[in-house]
Amino acid sequence: MTLPQENAHLDRNDVFSSAELRELTRRSSGMALRRSSVHALLYGIAVTGALVIDTWWAIGLSWVLGAFVIASLHNLLHCASHGTFMNTYRGNRIAGQVAGTFLLINSAMYRVFHMHHHRNTHTAEDPEPDGVITTLWQYVVAMINVDYFIGFLRMSVASLSHRYPYFVKTDRARSAIRRDTWILFLWIACATVLTILWPMVMLTVYIMPTCIAWVVNNFSIMPEHYYAERTDNPWRNTNSVYTESKWFGFLNWNTNYHAEHHLYPGIPAWNLHEVSKRVRSHLAFTETSYIRFHARLLGDVISGRAKEQEQAFVLQEGRATSFIYPLEKAR
Repeated sequence: MTLPQENAHLDRNDVFSSAELRELTRRSSGMALRRSSVHALLYGIAVTGALVIDTWWAIGLSWVLGAFVIASLHNLLHCASHGTFMNTYRGNRIAGQVAGTFLLINSAMYRVFHMHHHRNTHTAEDPEPDGVITTLWQYVVAMINVDYFIGFLRMSVASLSHRYPYFVKTDRARSAIRRDTWILFLWIACATVLTILWPMVMLTVYIMPTCIAWVVNNFSIMPEHYYAERTDNPWRNTNSVYTESKWFGFLNWNTNYHAEHHLYPGIPAWNLHEVSKRVRSHLAFTETSYIRFHARLLGDVISGRAKEQEQAFVLQEGRATSFIYPLEKAR
């Protein structure tokens, strides 16, 4: 869908009244905990079934089902980073640390990274890497998401020697990143010991589901900005995916309403569907399903259209192309 030019600069403050925004931005720790409990129950059922049935098909199925739940932790981390998951700052910090650490992501680093992305979406300062996928190999590498994983782990390690990427600018942020690095390393040490003691159990309940979760997570993240305009206009620089799968939206904390989230980042995930009712017709770029997005992307790669898109694509000067950023000593 293409946004009519007369609506290209619609003021987001004109869409909702002040009273409506106050209602929509209301946090609810109870809602967060109830939904998280359902996620935990689903994960428990998946891994328990594998351990009890103990057949190859049950274990394989548990890896996939568990992966979908673990992948949702990235979106929980995302919500907590915005302070919209729990009622309090401390509650959001702890929720983010738990979710991020389980996924092997430094939650404080992610929070600084993501806030910088929101302030600078599709500008030269945006830390989210930009570019065009032109080959099947590039698509596979992007889906495996190794660049993201290694990039954040590298930044965590570097923080202990006081080296940081360009978007970490305050002493408070640096201190929080070093704290969460130690938490992350403690979890890695514990997981290593548990794997040595009970290798098959850890492989079933954590290692394989988490590896698959990184692919599942990128399956839902990739459409967020890929075909959108390289502009600072929030009505045109972000994409929403209007999937008909209610369970996918539930598991992923409504992350499919990504344009709505960029327009109103202070609104909790469970209220984004209400935002969508008002803004959907004004959005420049939307998809009807994740499958269709990936089919379109693969079709562009296979047909050669991606090569033409790359020729027309102009990378903004200074814009990141990977998560391996230059690191500088903090002053």
